[in-house]
Amino acid sequence: MDENKTLRSGFTTGTCAAACAGAAVFMLLSGRLPEKAQCTVPSGKKVEFKLEKACWEQSSAVCAVRKDAGDDPDVTNRTIILARASLSDGIRTRTGQTGRREIPCYEDDAYPGIFVTGGEGVGIVTKKGLSCPPGYYAINPVPRRMIMQEAELARRAAGHPQACVRIEICVPDGKRLALHTFNPNLGIYGGISILGTTGVVNPMSEKALLDTIRLDIRIRVADGNRILAVAPGNYGERFLRETEGLSAEQFVKCSNFVGETFRMLKEEGVKRVLLAGHPGKLIKVAGGVLNTHSKYGDRRMEILARCAGEEGVNEGIRNILRKLNTTEEAVDCLRREGCADRVFKRAAYRAKYVLEKKYGVETEVILFSTVYGCLAMTEYAEKFAAELRERV
Repeated sequence: MDENKTLRSGFTTGTCAAACAGAAVFMLLSGRLPEKAQCTVPSGKKVEFKLEKACWEQSSAVCAVRKDAGDDPDVTNRTIILARASLSDGIRTRTGQTGRREIPCYEDDAYPGIFVTGGEGVGIVTKKGLSCPPGYYAINPVPRRMIMQEAELARRAAGHPQACVRIEICVPDGKRLALHTFNPNLGIYGGISILGTTGVVNPMSEKALLDTIRLDIRIRVADGNRILAVAPGNYGERFLRETEGLSAEQFVKCSNFVGETFRMLKEEGVKRVLLAGHPGKLIKVAGGVLNTHSKYGDRRMEILARCAGEEGVNEGIRNILRKLNTTEEAVDCLRREGCADRVFKRAAYRAKYVLEKKYGVETEVILFSTVYGCLAMTEYAEKFAAELRERV
């Protein structure tokens, strides 16, 4: 990547959903094919999309756009986002094999008569604690407000401001794409989430990310820290806060740049590091893969199977591991076989060995599952955590 190049911004799934929702509602109520899809993002800026599809499906109007994430390495880049608009009598039911059942629809008093729901390729929330209630489609608060706003504008433009409409957001390829996200770990099943807080995706270059990580380390070191915790992302951060009782001042987020972060830690004078992460990332480190982005390959199951072999797990189970899609599935498999503790401990010590040998920074490792919590830790990991807690 040319670090001097200005990276191109893109748009969130929420912006795309709002744009095609407005187009579909206008088409439904006016009977005319829209020329384009447009939307106003929270900053007030208007954006436009080429319509990839605009057609009638029985009594519904369907409009679709293709997401452009700009230069951000987004798994949903170039995927189709679709909105299906239909007239509603306000009864949120759907006829199915078992009769009429309620459709989980979002409503807002500011936009009476507008109902927003999901469909194919949009995940359904099954756990509490997220920004969407269990049983509802994963359309986050800002995107659904944008969808309703565009639907309201479309009702007025079509000359039917009081019309009662139901909007269904779909992502035809969403079920497959969701396998490459954390949605299954969050309890969101069947597709991706419709996301976005600003409506715009502002990519950062690798250099900018690394500069941010180095600055973060320098700030911690300037406060007198020679021991720090490191986590690849938000899940590791949350684990360190909620399980180990650390504050933000005690750790650095390294994203996919595990190796580069440890190099900078050494250069900045950090002597000891507590690394905590999900096996989806740290299994790669155990195999010597120090940039964990998927574009550098995915050897998770191969490395995990090797760790299992070193712990005497039979070839049949190792073959099963190699065929699994996620490390959470691997955790379940190894727990059923009664060998998860020792396999993940082996992986933790492998990651420790790789990092200490290459960077010379004393390292302790914690592996955790979003379902089962702590899976394994190296010998002095808890001692490092206790020392970090004393500094809070």
